[in-house]
Formats: sequence, C-alpha cells, structure tokens
Amino acid sequence: MADDKVKGPASYFPSIEKKYGQPIAHWKALLRAGYPAKHMELVALL
Repeated sequence: MADDKVKGPASYFPSIEKKYGQPIAHWKALLRAGYPAKHMELVALL
C-alpha cells in the first residue's frame, strides 16, 4: 500500500497558504528576487 501523505517541509505548505493567503510560489518568488543574500536577510524579506 502506497503512503500518499506529504512529509517534510512540504507538509506545512497548506497551513502557510491558508494562514497568509498566498500560495507557496508567491513566497518562493520573493526569495528568488532577494538573491544573492544571506539566510537571515532572506528571512527578513518574508
């Protein structure tokens, strides 16, 4: 029997999308627009 349950960080995507009203693609685009940057600089963009 195949286990179709999403695991790892992707398992949080539905709750993030619901809470903030934007798809994950929106947040990824923000991060890509911020490159090159250090990790905490990218976190600050979010």
